[in-house]
Amino acid sequence: MPSIDIVRLDENPHETVSGIRNDTTSRGVDLDGAAITATYADGSTEILTWRALDPYTFGGATGTNIDMSFGFDWHDLSTTKLLKSLQIDLQPASSVFDTNLDSDDHPVGNSTPSSLSGYPFRLAPEYEEITGNLTVTYSGIVNLTGSPAVGDLYTTMVIDFSRLAAGGLVGDLRWNSDIDTMRDAGDLVPSPVTCFVRGTLITTDCGDVPIENLKSGCKVLTQDNGFQELVLTMSRIIGANELRKNAKLYPIRITAGALGSGLPKRDLVVSRQHRMAVKSDIVRRMFGSATALVAAIRLTELPGVHVENAVESVEYFHLVFKRHEVIFAEGAPTESFLMNFETQKTLSKAQREEFVSLFPEVREIGSSGTPAHTIPSRMLQKELVRRHMKNEKDLLSL
Repeated sequence: MPSIDIVRLDENPHETVSGIRNDTTSRGVDLDGAAITATYADGSTEILTWRALDPYTFGGATGTNIDMSFGFDWHDLSTTKLLKSLQIDLQPASSVFDTNLDSDDHPVGNSTPSSLSGYPFRLAPEYEEITGNLTVTYSGIVNLTGSPAVGDLYTTMVIDFSRLAAGGLVGDLRWNSDIDTMRDAGDLVPSPVTCFVRGTLITTDCGDVPIENLKSGCKVLTQDNGFQELVLTMSRIIGANELRKNAKLYPIRITAGALGSGLPKRDLVVSRQHRMAVKSDIVRRMFGSATALVAAIRLTELPGVHVENAVESVEYFHLVFKRHEVIFAEGAPTESFLMNFETQKTLSKAQREEFVSLFPEVREIGSSGTPAHTIPSRMLQKELVRRHMKNEKDLLSL
């Protein structure tokens, strides 16, 4: 049997308010709407949608070269073309992979409340003669509102077949992977993404302009590509009720000068997942480049950076360019909206329609976008901040 490497990433965080239903056993019909991406050794792909095949038990997805089905036990896969990798995204089906054997009353807290016990990917015994290596990577880490993400629940699983003896998979395969379905449909959303608040001053060719006054066509100064035309602005007001229900919607305040070099010039208020540019020798030593992007919530270990939890409401703004850029807010380098399939899930239907009309390339599931600079994992971001504090080094010191 091939060796199986299980990788769990803390990327693309998601959150659920109500958690998993009491009957945590999910059947194939519960995965209706899940997104399947098959990538073949010749570079071609098939993008499929999982559908229920009967009212009670079975579901599946069928393409030109691939057929999948699942009832309540083993997943069945058949491919007539050499398959390099298979991605299964359960978020559209309001379901998750539960990869941890610990139950939700585990004393160490290694299981998300309401999730009970689970297990990672495993092959059926009859495939023990396959040689090579499989890598199964989980991403889209999930937490229950009010509890941290502990690393057992994920929205997405990618099976990499490229290190099998044949260079991929062709023929049949059976496996099992524990899947749970949320109590409420639609209650599994990405954590808030990159946003500025009303009143933030953005550097443009006309000077510093309040973000709410920016329009499509405005030329905004970028760190790497001069002045770039703003393609789209989007905004959303988060009221008191939403803030009370989800504390992760409260913004982060970065006080004037907290990042070093006198930046930001004034207090800068952003969403918790909004990433700031960090430029220092420590970044260069850790990642081989001068700049890394770090989420604002990771900076709250620093003096002068804290969660702004006294606001009654907040209006968040997205700034969208043709590509991901580092721009200047209150003089500090920070990111624009990183457009990809995952961030689209945080938008309203109307915003999504406008977004994909301007950027048709992100209609394809799996479009990842290209970050302007390195975005370390959550743990490496925390380590980066820790090293700056230990060495008493400003985040902006180059």
